[in-house]
Amino acid sequence: MSLCRTVTTLAITFSLAAGSSLVSAASQTTDAQPGIATGKKGLTYHDIFGTNIASILHEQGMKLPVLSTKGSLDNLDRVASGNASIGFTQADALMYWRDKHSAQQNNIEILGALGKECAFVAVPRDGKVSDEDDLGQKGIKIAVGPINSGSAASWNYLTQLEDDYQNASVYHKGGIRALAGLTTGRYDAFMWVTAEGNMDNKYLKAVMKEDSGLTLISLDDYSLNNKLPSGKPVYEFRDAKIAKGIFSDKTIEAPCTDVLVVGNVDADEEVLDAVSEALLTNRNRIMQRDEK
Repeated sequence: MSLCRTVTTLAITFSLAAGSSLVSAASQTTDAQPGIATGKKGLTYHDIFGTNIASILHEQGMKLPVLSTKGSLDNLDRVASGNASIGFTQADALMYWRDKHSAQQNNIEILGALGKECAFVAVPRDGKVSDEDDLGQKGIKIAVGPINSGSAASWNYLTQLEDDYQNASVYHKGGIRALAGLTTGRYDAFMWVTAEGNMDNKYLKAVMKEDSGLTLISLDDYSLNNKLPSGKPVYEFRDAKIAKGIFSDKTIEAPCTDVLVVGNVDADEEVLDAVSEALLTNRNRIMQRDEK
């Protein structure tokens, strides 16, 4: 074989191989599905809601990865940008996000809801804060959780509805150490959000211990309300259960908001239809713990 013919043959072979690789890569890119934006590992959005929806979709031939995120606001950013097909958010976090992202709000549609989450505020007994009105005093220090978390988004939205809350000094700290900061004077109040009726929440269990030195205050200012695009109220003020009693359970009034499942309007129609159907007909499975 001549040198010229050998070079020509090698060039054709390389060109075909490269073209095949490009076609394969393009096919993989097209077939890949953006995932499910959830929250931190170990928490409900990731370990329960996201994992169970992924399982339901997998049974129908759709493989979506469960994405660990910073929380509701991060989920909304990812879904709106198309980096996630679906995600979870509190309704109040959605309203706060919409105010800040007017150009992107039409990229998101609400597919359905999964139960409710309620906002709780713990304070030291005999401290500076004895009721929700005291949260509006200048100099009050409140820890509301990390930036982009659901609790921080809830607080931000509440301050839009109640101007007095803007007088408080806000610290984006969460976790049990921040809660313990109430006993040392580091903070005057600590806010978190959890599923309605979840008395296994570690913050609630710590506060409710008789020797904790802490207590909960009601958030019952009815100016703390607005409506979703559907016209449904963002908050429902409920007597949230905080402890079991012999004759009756102990409750406190708290603003509770829907946990929403949102999707990108340009996501795969088959995925959005399957999730919508699951929310209508299989919601208990989505909310089930320890699915096998």
